[in-house]
Parts: sequence; C-alpha cells; structure tokens
Amino acid sequence: MTTANVLRTAWKGMVANKLRTFLMMLGVVIGIAALTVIIGVGAGTKQKLEKGVSEMFAEAPITVLVRRPGTGFGRGSESSIESAPTTLTHDDAQAILDQIANVNAIAPTQRQAQVPVKYRDASVTTMVFGIVPEWQRLRNYDLTEGEFINDDDVNAAKRVCLIGKTIVDELFDNLSPLDETIRIEDTPFTVKGVLASKGTSPMGGDFDNRVVMPLSTFSRRLFNVNHLSQIVIGLRDPSQLEATASEIDALLDDRHGIRDPQDRDFQVRKAVQVVAFAGQTSRLLTIFLGIVAAISLIVGGVVIMNIMLISVGERTQEIGLRRAVGASRRDIERQFRTEALLVTLIGGAAGVGIGALVSWLLPMLTEVPSAFSWTAVLLAAIFSVGVGLVFGVQPARRGARLNPVEALRSE
Repeated sequence: MTTANVLRTAWKGMVANKLRTFLMMLGVVIGIAALTVIIGVGAGTKQKLEKGVSEMFAEAPITVLVRRPGTGFGRGSESSIESAPTTLTHDDAQAILDQIANVNAIAPTQRQAQVPVKYRDASVTTMVFGIVPEWQRLRNYDLTEGEFINDDDVNAAKRVCLIGKTIVDELFDNLSPLDETIRIEDTPFTVKGVLASKGTSPMGGDFDNRVVMPLSTFSRRLFNVNHLSQIVIGLRDPSQLEATASEIDALLDDRHGIRDPQDRDFQVRKAVQVVAFAGQTSRLLTIFLGIVAAISLIVGGVVIMNIMLISVGERTQEIGLRRAVGASRRDIERQFRTEALLVTLIGGAAGVGIGALVSWLLPMLTEVPSAFSWTAVLLAAIFSVGVGLVFGVQPARRGARLNPVEALRSE
C-alpha cells in the first residue's frame, strides 16, 4: 500500500469520525498553544530584562556593593541597614574617583528595604534609596512629571522625594502625587517627582516600587548612617571595563586591609554579569513552565491513545472489511499510526497559530512581554510528531492484530 493511499485512508477515517478526531486533537492544541505562549513570554521577558539592564547600566557599567564576606552574586547589597557591613564609605567613593584613571563619575548611594510609606489611609512597603543628582544620569532614570533631586536638596538635606509608578498606583490611585505629603518611617516628605517605569529587575524585584531621596536626608534625617550601600561608577572608556574593575578591587582591598578575595566586604559588580544573570533567570523560568506544558502534551497523548483504542473497538467491521479485500496487518497498523500522526500534526499547527496569536496580543492587552520564537515552532513540531508516533503505537498494533473473520462478524 503506497504512502498516498495510507494518507488518503487515514484522512477518510478522521473525517468520518469528526467528533472523535476533534476530541483527540484538543489536548494537543491546548498543550502546543501553552508551550508556544510560554516560550514567547520567556523570550519577551528575556529581551525586556536585557534591554532594561543594558539601558540602566549603559552609563555606569560598574557598581561597588557592600556585602558580607562569602556571599555570592545577587547577595551583595544587604536589605537591612542594621545587618549590613558599614565598611564602604564616602572616602572609598572619592578614592575611586581620584585614583582610578578610567573613572569619570561616581554616585554614592544608600538603600533600605521594607520601609513603610503612608499617604492618608493607604500604605505600602518599599525600597528607599538615598542618592546624589549624578545618580540620575548614571542609572539612566527619567521622570514622567516633576523635577529630579538637585544639589540644593542634597546640601540642605531637604525632605523631598521621588516615587515610582507602583507607589503612585498603590497610594494615589493614579492621581498626580506632585507636592503631596507622604510619611516615610513616620517622617513627612514632599513628593517632588515621579520616576519613569523600569519594570522588573533581573532578581525578580520591582524597579517601580521605590522611593528616592537626597543621600544627606537619608543619612542624617531618616536612618542616621554614614556608610554606603553602593557606589555607582561611570567610565571614560567602557571597553576597559575588566581592567578598571580589577583596579577597583585592588584599591579597595588595600584600603580595607583585605588579603584574601574571599574575605572581601564589598563586591565589584559588572553590567555584563547582571545581563547574564537576567538571561539565566529567564531561561530557568521558561524551562520550568515548558516542562508544565510538556506534561499537558503527554496528558493529551494519553487521551489520544485511549480514544483511538476505543475507536479500534468500534471500527472492527471496517478493519475486517479492509483485511478481507487484501489489506495486510502492516497496512492497518500504518493507517492508525498515520491517523494519530495527522491528528497531532494538525493539532500542533493549530496550537502554534493560537499560541502565536495570544503571544502577539499579550503585550497589547497586558503588561506581559512576549515575542514570537521559532524555537516554539520547532519544539511544537517535535512534540507533535513524538506524541503521534508514541501514543499511536498501541492502538495501531491492536487494530492490526484483529482477526479479519471475527472483525466481520462483530456488530
């Protein structure tokens, strides 16, 4: 029996049992659509994270963070001022600017997590940053309204602040917060501006859930600290990133009396590390969700196998008639395998189409990033063929083993 005849016979069998074919196809459509959307969201999230990180670190590709000795990447900046090392100082920042030739700008920074912020009866817990005006350029921050913190604010330690979009949404219900008074640690602050949205950080945090205030206000009026959490560093020649990072390591080792790199109470973090970490985080999430989608495909394959086993039982007379007119066991087996393969291939194509449509609509209707990926199409084809071949084997064998005489006698 030729391949064309097998395809034609399998197609007729599918058309003759439309409802059964649709039910078999549905599991594959859902699984492939889910897989396509998941891979698309993963690709879109990766692109957004890498773009955001690249933009944020474009002017300042090096950041020095305080850390406890022995902690790894992502653990450099302690969330609590009380528990953080106090060894990173303003003198360290000035030494980096004065003694490292490739450094052309610094922005000493302090931060504190889990700080309560209130406005009237509403409240939110946020990350508070103490910064200097140079931080805006080095961290590439824009405002949607208001003015940025200036030198006068820092020199006078004014109680003014900038807030992110998340805080605006939580406290002000999307109304303008300019010149309104909020309470940070029960201290009144005037909202001077609103930070442009930055989205999600590579570590999974919310870049928009933050308050920014003058470093002097943070240090003297709010938390009474003199040390730093971070030093944001701009370079004259970004191509000398690695050499400059090594020079900063050596300088701070000397200033802090460190002989073993494992004992460092600081971390020199490069933008390329953050971009790589963002990609790794996105890949892990995509793999996890992809496994979930693959499980749904396996469930769909089991459904196909069960329905086809029932179909073999209901189509015994058809099988017996075909055997009686000369079809071999191999022809019957090929027919049912081809039916299973056609069901999964058509279902896979429909799933890719639906998934691509959902991936295209997601960024338009929600804030979820998504991007079309040919990887999704390739995986869909592989999974579809695999499910069809694997779960079509048993029904095909069962149909091929039917005795033609007994099959013709069945009702």
